[in-house]
Amino acid sequence: MSVQWGRMVSDLTQADRAAADGFDFVQAAADLVPGLNDDQVLRRKDLVRAGGPPFAVCAVPLPAGVRVTQVGFNLYHWTEHAKGALRRMADLGCRKLVWSEGRARVLPVEGEVAGLKEQALQFLFMLCEAAGAFGIMVLVEPLGPRRANFLNSMKEAGELFSRVGKDNLSCAISLRELESIGLSLPRMHDHRQLIGHVQMENPQSAEGERRCPRSDDGQDYRPFLKELKAIGYTGLISLPDDADAAGLEFCRRLWKE
Repeated sequence: MSVQWGRMVSDLTQADRAAADGFDFVQAAADLVPGLNDDQVLRRKDLVRAGGPPFAVCAVPLPAGVRVTQVGFNLYHWTEHAKGALRRMADLGCRKLVWSEGRARVLPVEGEVAGLKEQALQFLFMLCEAAGAFGIMVLVEPLGPRRANFLNSMKEAGELFSRVGKDNLSCAISLRELESIGLSLPRMHDHRQLIGHVQMENPQSAEGERRCPRSDDGQDYRPFLKELKAIGYTGLISLPDDADAAGLEFCRRLWKE
């Protein structure tokens, strides 16, 4: 049983560094691939063909400040925007599209909340349709109530995904978010069919940042990795953007234990 290890990146310099450090893939920030020009896409595509790490995971390409659960959200405009980005992502090896931005799905505290939830589900449906054409899985990360007030648990995600009705829709999980979404390690087995991607970081990372696991950070990552093995997870694991060769080697060593 094995996994592939990747690094989150926000620019091409970080992607090049990830390749030098031996990562299997990179996870691109939301604005990275849409911001590349045609020449950059072609050069990066050639590097991937030559054995460089693919952009196997990308964030949902919505600009900062765009809220899917806001009155006036233009569903068709942003779906078309995503389609353009998805083609480039697929050219660079994208297989998974992750939605981890809580602010993009914050519901208002009053008003027609049910209609805005339905609007978010329509967006997910159309995003899955567009991503499915390229063989890409869409993964929503449940987040705790401090970061979002919608899609806060695996149970809620599973119930809503059944309404969307798309086979390429599942969940991403992050080690630091497990407690906030009520997902204890023993309960991961109950939701194993929903876990389509894993992001692993120091669980004590401060709000708004992710820190790579380190051998001297005082955290025990073995129980988490042991549970991933127990549920048969063999997919991709992304490390934060401060990950380097030493952090990668530490995580790989723990997985092999």
